[in-house]
Amino acid sequence: MVTKAQLEAEVAELRRQLAEQSSAQTAASTPKEDVTSDAGKSTPEGIADSLEAWSTQIEEVMTELEEFPHKRPVLFALGIFTLGYLLGRSR
Repeated sequence: MVTKAQLEAEVAELRRQLAEQSSAQTAASTPKEDVTSDAGKSTPEGIADSLEAWSTQIEEVMTELEEFPHKRPVLFALGIFTLGYLLGRSR
């Protein structure tokens, strides 16, 4: 049977882990705010940085779209079939 002291120690450990996770999430979200504030600049450097970020994101999306039929062929075929059916019914 578990004693009260063991339960209290476990609760204290879980609280410590939660505090570490919340501080890690706060630290991880801070750099993202800096990036968005730089992208809002009207200077040529800020515009160039935002264009680089957009092009990187577009490249990532295109790569995912190219790999999707190979990763999940059944889902891809079902999606194409559904899209064709909906387009055919829209006439």
